[in-house]
Amino acid sequence: MKVRILINSNARAVKSRKAPEQLFRSYASEKVIVRTTHAVEEILAAVEECWESQVDVVLLTTGDGGLHRFMSAFVNVYGERRDKAGELRKLPLFATLRTGTANLVTGILGGRGKPREALSRLFALLDRVRSSEEIPRIRQKLLAVSDGVQQRFGFIAGVGLIHNFFLEYYRGKRHSVLKFLKILSRMLLSLFTGTPYLQRLLTAVEARLQLDETRQRLSHYKMLAVSAIDARIVFFRAFRVGDYLDRIHVKGGSPSRLAIIRNIPNLLLNRRLRGRDLLDRLAARVRLEREDDFGYTIDGELYRARMLELAPGPVVEFVRF
Repeated sequence: MKVRILINSNARAVKSRKAPEQLFRSYASEKVIVRTTHAVEEILAAVEECWESQVDVVLLTTGDGGLHRFMSAFVNVYGERRDKAGELRKLPLFATLRTGTANLVTGILGGRGKPREALSRLFALLDRVRSSEEIPRIRQKLLAVSDGVQQRFGFIAGVGLIHNFFLEYYRGKRHSVLKFLKILSRMLLSLFTGTPYLQRLLTAVEARLQLDETRQRLSHYKMLAVSAIDARIVFFRAFRVGDYLDRIHVKGGSPSRLAIIRNIPNLLLNRRLRGRDLLDRLAARVRLEREDDFGYTIDGELYRARMLELAPGPVVEFVRF
């Protein structure tokens, strides 16, 4: 099997040297090639090299945001380029490690344990099998997100509170798990004490929302999240959509502080959000638009647009190890 290790040099564990580049290069061989990207602009070339070499397995050493960027590049390159026979090539099998900050998506996609241990476990598995067809895998659909100019692919997208949370996280130069948890803690404290911190993050986005063919009654959204993946956040399951290849999960609305508190039992018991100004449903297509641009995030990466269209994307496969 041909294996390609793609390293995001800006991933938290790579920068802190908990998973240094030298660790991955120690696995290099005639069949295992290591490539480091130092900027977003280098990702496309790295993916095109995988297509040219007809790589079987790609190990992505990056955080959740970088994972979304690599997935977008792979889907676009493999969906557009054809070989000499005029055929599209099948996407490679992917693997990922917990080398980012929160590693929310990475953990769901099979990246368990510390990077060094997981890396050793992955290559022990690859040494035991004769072909990539024998490798245990996780099948997962992507979320296709189009802003009318470019189509990207990831797992969870959000506006309002979701976008503002990451804006808060990226303030300053130091980004860590502790900072991530500190923001969550301040939000919870503000929720129960009524301090303005949470209200600032809940700044509403005035926009028109359409789910499938139905225009929604609300026009302002303090939070709106769309997911293509089952996701557990801290101690509750935020999204349940994995069994539906043709559906994505939409949550959000414009809840008051009291409405959020009332829905805590529903969050803890994995039940639907309930309330007059809340949405919690599966949909095949989501469209959000307004006259002025607004901020949104895909897996923690920040963008701006005036229109978003979200739908189930292609299915990708990750190594279960």
